[in-house]
Amino acid sequence: MKSLITYFSKKGFSENDLSAFLSCIRTRTFTADELILSKGQVENYLSFIDTGTIRYYAAVKDKEITFDFAFKNSFYCAYDSFYNRTKTEVYIQALTNCQLYSISYDDLQHLYQTCETAKKLGQISTEYLLDKKVKRELNLLTKTPRERYEKLLAEQPAYIQQIPLKYLASYIGVVPETLSRIRKRIS
Repeated sequence: MKSLITYFSKKGFSENDLSAFLSCIRTRTFTADELILSKGQVENYLSFIDTGTIRYYAAVKDKEITFDFAFKNSFYCAYDSFYNRTKTEVYIQALTNCQLYSISYDDLQHLYQTCETAKKLGQISTEYLLDKKVKRELNLLTKTPRERYEKLLAEQPAYIQQIPLKYLASYIGVVPETLSRIRKRIS
């Protein structure tokens, strides 16, 4: 759990501050290509990625549209389902072998009632996810596919090699052949 402790220590929390929160964390592992969450399920966990890469996608007319990735040392959650307790419209898939540190909705709600630190930790994770969503929407509206790919490449160079071309292309909003041409121009 060292990566989770390190993440929050950079935000000013000591390990002692985190003890109640950490006592509720469950380690979950998934193999490459395994579905973590499927359409129609309710998201029960807010998770921190210790290792691995995760893909969010929607299925539309027998086509998978990748709309986000989550990488090591970041939070992930189908947050609309998690916070509203509704069935999700998305799929979340482990692209690589993943180890997650997860807290259940029920445990988090209980901690919110009993622990001020948990409220702050929940706020940090929610703000992270919201910030990520807003930046993604702005990128889709204001950047070209090439700029979106270059940004992802600059932010996550080690992980880009692990993501299949068809998922990267879908994420930046082009067909795989166009992404191949973008990659050639950049090289």
